[in-house]
Amino acid sequence: MFRVGFDAVRIDRMEKKMQRAGFCSRVFSAQENALFAEKKHPAPTAAANFAAKEALAKALRCGIFGFELTEAAALRRADGSPYFAFSGELARRMEQEGLAAELSLSHEGEYAFAFVLLQPAQPGCAGQGAQGK
Repeated sequence: MFRVGFDAVRIDRMEKKMQRAGFCSRVFSAQENALFAEKKHPAPTAAANFAAKEALAKALRCGIFGFELTEAAALRRADGSPYFAFSGELARRMEQEGLAAELSLSHEGEYAFAFVLLQPAQPGCAGQGAQGK
């Protein structure tokens, strides 16, 4: 079983949302917020991460309120490639359903994009996403 999800987010819209008190802590994990803090212009990265969460919700067929957004952290490996780090109830759900996630992110002009592929997990890797193990 394979499922896909795709989403696009306007970068300027994310920049405005990031100025609201508490927005980033409600939507993004501590690791994601640390990633944004490293950036001179964090809005494109935050927009891509938000698109990743929306794309994941579509692939899971549960909608954006089907899991805690902070439990799906879109992080980057040393080579810059993105992956999900799941936690809490979402990590348990991914493991129970035997799913692993692949993530692709991009931004161009005014938009950030995310594509998520859910696929059967390899033994011992359920729900962990592709973390370069």
